[in-house]
Amino acid sequence: MLGRLPKVDEAGQQVSVMGFMPKAWLLLAAVVVAAGFEQAVLALLPVYGTHYSIAEASMSALLSTMIAGNIAMQVPLGLLAERLTARLVRFLCVSLTVLGCVLLPLLIETPLIWPCVFIWGAVSYGIYTMSIIELGERFTGSALVAGNAAFSLMWGVGGILVPPLTGGVMDITGASGLPATLGAICAALAVATVLRRRVM
Repeated sequence: MLGRLPKVDEAGQQVSVMGFMPKAWLLLAAVVVAAGFEQAVLALLPVYGTHYSIAEASMSALLSTMIAGNIAMQVPLGLLAERLTARLVRFLCVSLTVLGCVLLPLLIETPLIWPCVFIWGAVSYGIYTMSIIELGERFTGSALVAGNAAFSLMWGVGGILVPPLTGGVMDITGASGLPATLGAICAALAVATVLRRRVM
């Protein structure tokens, strides 16, 4: 196990946080999306539920179910990444998160919303988990250290920017602004992933 730990002694090859960003901009974008999605849902899903006259207790239970999916499924997603690749599993997570945004208004008043938000919670956070795995696979030494710092920075950026953006859209368009905004952001990440793959 110790032999697999990355070396960080790279004299003359130090990588700064800003220097790291162009090296893995898609990974950092995925972190922004994952963080923004999580914070926006935690803050605004109860507001979304009031549009459908759903009791606060039920919305709290839905959030708990979503968080449970997040917690329960990261290890299985990690095992899947070992069989496939972290990049492919991240793309699947992004795609399923978009699907969850589409299904939310259709299922919110049905019993199917419970398994939906469980899976939604798993795959939406799985975007970040897969990004962390790919970071460790692609980088070592000071680049890995800088990457971890950049991930923390981008998590903060996503958490600060996306919830107000989503709330602003909801003010203009109503409750539909929640799944529409989050779905659009995730769809943009999915498109960027496909385009990056074709370029490579």
